[in-house]
Amino acid sequence: MELRQLRTFVAVAELRHFARAASLCNRSQPAVSHQIALLEEEVGAKLLNRARRVSLTVAGEVFLEEARRILGAVDRAHERMQEVARGAVGRIRLGATATPGSYLLPALLAQYRSEHESYDLHFEIGPIHAIAERVARNDLDMAIVAGALPSGELRARGLSRDELVLIAPPNSPLARARVVKPSQLEAETWLLREEGSDTRRQLAAWWHRQRLAPTRKMTFDNPDAVKRAVMAGLGVAMVSRLTVEEDLASRRVALVRIKTGLPTREFSVVDHPQKHHGAACRAMLQLLERTFPTRAASPRPRKSAE
Repeated sequence: MELRQLRTFVAVAELRHFARAASLCNRSQPAVSHQIALLEEEVGAKLLNRARRVSLTVAGEVFLEEARRILGAVDRAHERMQEVARGAVGRIRLGATATPGSYLLPALLAQYRSEHESYDLHFEIGPIHAIAERVARNDLDMAIVAGALPSGELRARGLSRDELVLIAPPNSPLARARVVKPSQLEAETWLLREEGSDTRRQLAAWWHRQRLAPTRKMTFDNPDAVKRAVMAGLGVAMVSRLTVEEDLASRRVALVRIKTGLPTREFSVVDHPQKHHGAACRAMLQLLERTFPTRAASPRPRKSAE
């Protein structure tokens, strides 16, 4: 069944005349008759009574209703595709890992919504392996992650550097010390992010470099829970400076000054190199480039994030 057959049938049914329908459809009358015959053969029923005046059979009346519905849906789809091509409508499915999703993106998402009210914005936060897998499967268009990607399938473009810092309760002796040696930290209770997070991996690598093997540990599943545990006096934690800037300023937590340097990492936007981005995704990439102009413009080589 072809759309031109449906359009021809609707024209004949509404005009009740083959010749007028042929003129409307810009076809010859024999061509119109042939299209109607093919359609009747396919549906297995006579649709038109061909007497002095063309009229609809019972089957024709039912089929006319369905044909109008189908053609209307096709026309609406065509109109929507024209809107998409013009950039008038669009959709973006954006993912993020915990730190950039909770601290880097909220203001940027609000700006995006204010600039592009007609675009449908979907956003979710999840662990890096799940987020990266969903981008690779095209369940998400792109994601903002912290640290190194778990595989080389995706493309990453750097946005900004992220400094990791060590924090302790404000009344802790560590907070009052001028400089702390890594060896002084082994006996502390460490408040950790969940397994699989980039913050946890960065901390484990730093422990290894400093030959530390702490035994007193507590694990939490998001950056807010970690810093609240520090505020409660449960121990020390390595976190993104981005997550504690306000808390450091208000002295709810304190910075521990380490003799040796702490890790830094990068926030990146990741997508699939073969992904075709529509208008809504392109608008997000442009906003990221404006917000992080020195880094977001050029892709970074793929390598194997929170």
